[in-house]
Amino acid sequence: MARRRAFIQAVIGGVAALALAFGGATSAMAADSGDSVSEAVTWSAEGTGAVDISVPAVSAPAVSAPAAPAGVSTGSISGVVTQEDDGTPLAGVLVSTGGEGTPWVEDYTDESGAYSLTGLAPGSYLVSFFPVGTDLQREYWKDTAIWSDGTLVVIGEGTAVTGIDASLKRGATISGVVTTASDGSALAGVTVNALDQHEIVGAAQTGGDGSYRIEGLSEGEYVVQFLSPDGEQLATEYWQNVYGYDAATAVSVTGTETAAGIDAALDAVGHIEGTVTQEGREVPMATVWIRSTNGDGYISGHSVEGDGTYSAALPPGTYVVEFRSFSDEHADEYWEDARTIEEATPVVVGSGQRVTAIDAVMDRAGLISGTVSIDSGDVWGILVEAWQGDRLVGSAQADYLTGEYTLRLVPGAYILKASAEFRDGSTLTAKPQYFDGVTTAAEATPVAAVVGTPVNGVDFTLVPVEVQPQPMPTLELSVGSIQAGKDITVSGTGFAPGATIAFELRSDPIALGTLTADADGVLRGSLRIPASAPAGTHSLVALSGGAVIASATLVVTAAAEASGSAAVTPGPRLAATGAETPTAIIALGVMLAVLGGLLVRRRRVES
Repeated sequence: MARRRAFIQAVIGGVAALALAFGGATSAMAADSGDSVSEAVTWSAEGTGAVDISVPAVSAPAVSAPAAPAGVSTGSISGVVTQEDDGTPLAGVLVSTGGEGTPWVEDYTDESGAYSLTGLAPGSYLVSFFPVGTDLQREYWKDTAIWSDGTLVVIGEGTAVTGIDASLKRGATISGVVTTASDGSALAGVTVNALDQHEIVGAAQTGGDGSYRIEGLSEGEYVVQFLSPDGEQLATEYWQNVYGYDAATAVSVTGTETAAGIDAALDAVGHIEGTVTQEGREVPMATVWIRSTNGDGYISGHSVEGDGTYSAALPPGTYVVEFRSFSDEHADEYWEDARTIEEATPVVVGSGQRVTAIDAVMDRAGLISGTVSIDSGDVWGILVEAWQGDRLVGSAQADYLTGEYTLRLVPGAYILKASAEFRDGSTLTAKPQYFDGVTTAAEATPVAAVVGTPVNGVDFTLVPVEVQPQPMPTLELSVGSIQAGKDITVSGTGFAPGATIAFELRSDPIALGTLTADADGVLRGSLRIPASAPAGTHSLVALSGGAVIASATLVVTAAAEASGSAAVTPGPRLAATGAETPTAIIALGVMLAVLGGLLVRRRRVES
């Protein structure tokens, strides 16, 4: 039994390693833990949500230098590390380096701040400086806290590169207290991580009073993770009281300030338990994968014991449970007897609750296999899907080098579809293809999956084509200036066919309504400029998903008076003298009015 459990755990570890190889992200950071250094690792797998496999590790042994080819002289990197504010040499700073295809080599600075990394084979190396257990910021050469911005050091055969120095500055701090949710008692030994884009950039452990301090952080926003010291009793969580990275509230820090009160109260875990059986097998070969439904990205995997039982410790929440077979003999499924995640029955788990009888009887599968051919080096992934009507009931990733795939499906007839995904920045695309060589599901030839009779040779050929540049949307206005309260005609081209485009008047956004593009990406219609719109020069903008995709300048003039009479603009005023209006001026006005009336009368008579 122990040997079989070890085998299953090794397989799960292999699955994790493969997921990492195909787009996962790992990071590790040393954290001060008494006299030793411990490491914590997190993993996020793209497309499946965030998988938190945070594992304390034993102190790392010294790392040996990368082996150089026989007859090749090795090189070295050396320098001095000081404190930025006063130039004091820093002892005990962990300096490490590595490069693509080479292991990491490390050294600690001595009392003079000096270090030396030796035995380096020719290549390019990134040097990192980590001041363990201090309030100083970690750094990569040259003067950056972001590893991707670091400057590489090039080592030739036998080259000794000197002067790779660092001057470390003080950083910000995140502090708080961790307790149990049930009784508020302090929790010691909780590992608290500060993460930036899933990478651990700072860590600490809680003391006997439950308090912690993560020091030496550069300015930015961090997700704070609290790793339970006992995952079978208390749940790992993120600030504030959530269980997935994607749902966490980030903590902002700047300068040397302390963000205090970043506390956590760890809740008791719940459990999902059940039994897995596989038709035709006494000992099931399967794993159970459980993911939350609240969008926080939480997912965890669990082995099935030799007697078919499993038990999963989970934070309180709502989950879908998936049963995956190790072999090609059985089809994967979701609880309760569902083929897709959309059809799965959710399982609700409360704090400390044990939910039982989440069982599965996995059906034997029929196998369909083949090859997807595509002549392009830009292909990132190839997917083959099995459909029944409008239901996607199965899929498989083809090997991106050979194009080979295998689908495991319950007996039945299926429409198969192959599609390709290209690398970021590629100028290629490819239309999906249905079997046998057609472009629509209605034309496709169904393929039957039968237990015990594998179907081979269900092949596809995808044709890469250059992506035609999408024209940028443009806007035209019927007039360049309009009075507030009036309608303006808007036309445009280059929009996504059928897209509904929102319009606003800016800078202070005033919503004007929406227009819909036709099948050719052309739109035209009228929008009213509100009478309340302020006079002046504005931008009339087109929005898609909240982003501005086109704009035009529009001058808005003041709205007409509400009374309906024409507005009169007063002319220049005479200087006030304090005296009444002269009688002569009044008389002149009366005379001009009479003469005007006589002229009007005469014109009317003559006409």
